[in-house]
Amino acid sequence: MMESADSIRALVVLHFLGLAMGFSTGFGNMVMAGIMAKATPDERRTLSKFPPAIARVGDIGLVLLWVTGLTLVFMKWGGFGEMPGLFHAKLTAVVLMTLGIGFVHSQAKGIAAGDPGAIARAQTAGKIIFVLAVTAVTLAVWTFN
Repeated sequence: MMESADSIRALVVLHFLGLAMGFSTGFGNMVMAGIMAKATPDERRTLSKFPPAIARVGDIGLVLLWVTGLTLVFMKWGGFGEMPGLFHAKLTAVVLMTLGIGFVHSQAKGIAAGDPGAIARAQTAGKIIFVLAVTAVTLAVWTFN
């Protein structure tokens, strides 16, 4: 089920765009956490508007990654059965990362209310998500290069 090279390239570009959106969320939140830790309470109230906004960027990026990734698997390779073992390891990292993002979203009300426990859980999950994202990218390079 091979498609035209231009269609594949367009999907890969969109896939990389989704990847960039996801990583921008992680890096943006890491920087913002450092700024907020040193901010006054009034500044923190204003700065606290950033994480939910950048999370939407990351969510769109994640959806873009899933849609383009699954489309590429079937358009370029004819399905999961044709994919090498490293791809399945990469996909496992992506699934775990997606579950982690869902967990962070489940903490949103507590974070918005300033619950230190919810904030700490989300920050810990964010670090794990970041490691999983780097793992997925590394495995993708080894799989497709």
